[in-house]
This record gives sequence, structure tokens and C-alpha cells, in this order.
Amino acid sequence: MEQQAGIWQKINKTLGSLKLTLFVFLTLAVFSIIGTLLPQGMTEQDLHERFGPGLGHWIESVGFHDVYRTGWFRFLLLLLCVNLVVCSLQRLPKTLKLIRHEEGDINPDKLLKLSTHVELTTRLPWEETRSRLTRVLSDGFASPKVSLSSDTYTAYAIRGKWSPLMVYVVHSSVLIVLAGALFGSIFGFKGFMQISEGASSDEVILSSGHQQITLPFKVRCDDFDVSFYDTGAPKEFRSDLTVLTNDQPVHRQTIRVNDPMSYEGITFYQSSYGNTLKLAELELSDKAAGISQKMTLRFREGGSIPGTQDRVQLVQYQPDFSRFGPAIGVVLQKHGQQESSGSWILVNMPDFHGNRIENYHVKVLRTEVSQYTGIQVKKDPGVWLVYAGFTAMLIGIGLAYYTSQRKIWVWAAPKGSAQRVVIAGRANKNSLAFEAEFTQLCERFMNDLK
Repeated sequence: MEQQAGIWQKINKTLGSLKLTLFVFLTLAVFSIIGTLLPQGMTEQDLHERFGPGLGHWIESVGFHDVYRTGWFRFLLLLLCVNLVVCSLQRLPKTLKLIRHEEGDINPDKLLKLSTHVELTTRLPWEETRSRLTRVLSDGFASPKVSLSSDTYTAYAIRGKWSPLMVYVVHSSVLIVLAGALFGSIFGFKGFMQISEGASSDEVILSSGHQQITLPFKVRCDDFDVSFYDTGAPKEFRSDLTVLTNDQPVHRQTIRVNDPMSYEGITFYQSSYGNTLKLAELELSDKAAGISQKMTLRFREGGSIPGTQDRVQLVQYQPDFSRFGPAIGVVLQKHGQQESSGSWILVNMPDFHGNRIENYHVKVLRTEVSQYTGIQVKKDPGVWLVYAGFTAMLIGIGLAYYTSQRKIWVWAAPKGSAQRVVIAGRANKNSLAFEAEFTQLCERFMNDLK
């Protein structure tokens, strides 16, 4: 049992250590910088085109193309939450003790040792002196706790008693922000839609490139327009979108770069544009079998090769494949085989020896291409938690900075024909502001005790 208790103490000490806090913060900062500098949400194809197959595959494997949704980034956020909770719980008893602590034994020797103190005398009667001390302290500072004896008067007053807890408001706000980030990372998504002009879709390809989700509604691109500078660079591109529920229009909006559309908590950003394949006419030849068949397929739709039970499908399209011009990604599913095979078929090079899939030589006879709009789709259900956390953080930081725990002690006793009064104070922070406040209070004491 003692050994188990020792292990838990070590774990608790490690989870609550400042070194762990700094390590997690620095690690998150480094990965956040990577996520800021490296464009997020790039597909596998985009990564390979921009960085090459080797580096692109490595970036995808470690998740740098979608840093904020990787498992290890979520783990770091969760670890920071645990660290913050453990740190707060470890220091909470000391904070509560500080709040509850009151000076039971108030004597002039102790008060005169404080850096902020004043000693004065008054010739007012003893009863009048005690009454005025209580009134000035109550009106000018806070309602005091008074103790009386036959020849001694002591009073203790405190302002900002709960100010040491303001740091926990900041801690809680950080936890809310982290919880919002985790909630959005787990239950939200970020992906891409490619919609041809006049077409509609409800499928979103996630940033990982390996999954897709179906929206509860469809988005139709009614019109797409792009304008260019004289240099040929794109000046502005916009999409006129319509949201369809049960094939009925429920919302219309034009989106531009930095002017997105939001619907049911999902935001649609104008991201890119380009050309996409509508259909292609293929000629598939099997010299060994003496077969040569022509067939027309729509993009992403499959069909059986005439005279066979083999199926073929157009799955991808690139306007400029490795600078060889347009190419179509074709997949072949041979009868009796579980696994399919595929290849890129160069459109402008019909006799290229690489235009083959299994036993078929594939030639593209005709293509129909249309313009498409690229839309980035994002859903972050934790964003309101993040906003709430930042608001609470600003309030907590303001309260923690501008409030302090300030204490005033007053001791008085008869001294011959006069009354001796010692006033002292202390603040846990903002000492300069407290000294000014203490000086003003002492001036009131002096004026009332004349």
C-alpha cells in the first residue's frame, strides 16, 4: 500500500509540475507555428504536387497538413488540461487558508513592524475615540471586526478577500478554451467540396483525404464567375450557392474569398476553382483477346465493358498531370478478382505505352470538361466555448490584476490623559496603489480624532 501511495504521489507531482506545463506549452507553440505556416486541409494530391511524393507522404503521415485534428495534438491539449487542474488543486488549500486567515493577536509591536503603518495620539475621550475609529474604518475602508476590552480596542478590516481566487477564474477560462478546442476537434470537421456549375452535392471530403461525410442537406452551385488582372492572375472569384433540403431551396447566398456562408453551424468558404471532368469516351483494347470496345462514362460513374463482365470507372481528373497535359484516373475491376487496379491515362497522348490497365490499352477519344468551384467546409461546435473562455479569461485577468487583498489593523489604548492609536495595513499586490489608499485613510483618522 505504501508503495502504491508513493507511485500516486510521484504521478501527482509530475502532472502538477511547472516543468510539464512549460514543456506542453512550448510543444503546442511549435506545432501551432507549423500549423500556421503550412497550409492546412491540403489533400494527398495537393501535398504530392506541392512538396513531391516523398516529403508530401511524410507530411501526411505525421499529420502536419491537419495539425489541429491529429490525435497527438488532442493528447497535448488534454495533458495541458490535466496539468492545469492538478496544479490548481495542489495550490487551492493554501489559497483558501490565506483567505480564511485572520490575525487573532493584534498588538502594537507587530503592527509597527509592518512597512505601512502610522502611530498617532488623540485627546478625545476613550469612548469617543473607539466610536470614531470604528466609523472611519467602516466608511473609508470596510466594515471591521472589532474586539473590545476594558483598556484596549482592536479592529480588523479586509477588502478584496476573495481576490486570490481570481487566478482560478483565469485557470478555469483556460480550461474552457481548451475544452472548446478539444470539442471542436473531435466533434467538428474540416473538409472540401468540389461542385460543378449547375450541379449539387452533399458530400464533403475531409482534410485527411481518406474519409468523407454526408451533409444533412445539399449545396448547389448556380453560377460561378472569376475575373482576372491584366497579368492573368485571378482578381476575384465568387460562387452563387443554394442550400437544398429535400430538393427544395431554403437558403441562397453568394460567397467570395473572406466572405463565407454559414448554415446550420456549418461554414462554407470560397477556396479555389478549376476544371473538372463531366464525361469521357474511352476505347479499351485487348489485343490478346482481339477485343476493342468503345464506351462513354460520366465522371465517378462506372460501367461494364461491352462483351465482358469487367467494370471500369473514372475516379480522378487532373488538368495538368506532371506537365503532360490532362489525365484521367481510371479504375478497372476484373471479373472474379477482389482487388481492383488503376492507372492515370494521358488524354493528349493516346499511344503512350503507360496508358494500360492490366490487359487493356486505354485510349481517351473525347472528353467534356466543366468549371467547378472549390469550397472549404468547416464545422466547429466548440467555437462558442472558446469565445466564452476568452471572455472569462479577459474578465479574470482584469480582476486578478486590478484587485488585491488589502488588510487594515487598528489598535488603540489609553496612554495617560490621551489615547494611543496604531494603524497598519498590508496588501498582497499593487503596493503603491495601496499606500496611496492607506495615506488617505490615515488622513481621515487624523481629522476625525482631532
